[in-house]
Amino acid sequence: MDIYQILTFIFSFVIIFLIILAIALNKTSRSRIKSLEDNINILNISFKELENKEKNALKLLEIIIDKIPYGIILLDRQSKIFKLNESTASMFYLDRNKVTGSKTIFVFNNKNLEDLISDALANNLARRKEIIFYGEEDKNIEVEAVPVDFYNCSMLLLLRNITQETEFSRLRSQFVANVSHEMRTPLTSIKGYLETITENVFEDRALLKKYLSKTLEEVERLYILIEDLLNLSSIEHKRNVLIGQRINVIPVISDTISSLDFLAEKNDINISFIHSHAIIEMFTDEELFRQLVRNMIENSIFHGGKGIELKISIEKNDSNIILTFKDNGAGIEKKDIPYVFQRFYRGKNNYAPGKTGSGLGLSIVKHITELHRGTVEISSIPGKETIFKFIFPL
Repeated sequence: MDIYQILTFIFSFVIIFLIILAIALNKTSRSRIKSLEDNINILNISFKELENKEKNALKLLEIIIDKIPYGIILLDRQSKIFKLNESTASMFYLDRNKVTGSKTIFVFNNKNLEDLISDALANNLARRKEIIFYGEEDKNIEVEAVPVDFYNCSMLLLLRNITQETEFSRLRSQFVANVSHEMRTPLTSIKGYLETITENVFEDRALLKKYLSKTLEEVERLYILIEDLLNLSSIEHKRNVLIGQRINVIPVISDTISSLDFLAEKNDINISFIHSHAIIEMFTDEELFRQLVRNMIENSIFHGGKGIELKISIEKNDSNIILTFKDNGAGIEKKDIPYVFQRFYRGKNNYAPGKTGSGLGLSIVKHITELHRGTVEISSIPGKETIFKFIFPL
């Protein structure tokens, strides 16, 4: 074999080797490319799964936030509303779709809220403040501003409506002040009468009797006040649960009128009782119903004036029992009617001499009526007549 044949053989071998190598490399590349494609597909699936999980988590978070009874507002980094829950929307009568993306100043128009948000952001600390939001219904809202770093959000606002709590606190303070005043007045009188008695030797027995009688009247006034306070507390603690039985209320009303005959005669008041049926049955607590009737009669006696007529009537229809008290006394001014059931409320005609009411009688009446799921209507012409109409469902 000459040199030319040898070189030709070597060259052919190299060519064949290179072809085999190229084929092998091509298969490996395809395999690697296929593997890379598979990995990319897996990553895409993973990203989609994560994205779906994130969306589901956000939806779940929205559901949870919406179920929370407190108001929640998320603000973005431009202090625009990113999200607010249903409690917030209900609290301020807002359309969530309309206010989302709006600045809080344009939605609430409350400088105290803006100052609270600015303070929390500037110091990167949670801040809490009670803020009054003025509107058709003023609201006392406890707002807590908490800086956050959540998605595109920078601030979380937590809102708790404390309007009722504030009002209850105010009423408690007012009630304590009123009770203190009502107790101080007779106590001051008693103290004065007793000092006069102890510092003087009374030869005039009639004058001594007069001072002792006045002292007794003030003691009676205190007794009535304390008794009514206890009754009011007892009724309020029944928590709208009436425990009673069906009874004929006609004799209850008649007995109550008879028990107050002495007081009516003393004030020259004529009481009449008209009823359409001999038996009118009603589900009630007898003592509570008796107290309602007694308080209404005493109200006419104490505030109607001497020499008046009080007409009490009761009737029933297919759905209600209607109990009416009508007198021709001093009457109630129109502006006072919405407030007559408030504790210790004093209208124009409530300061006649010799009145010994506690100032709680009509408040007790209102509570008893509500306990019976009833309603009361008042109409009055000052100087002519006053009508209280109680409607109790059968």
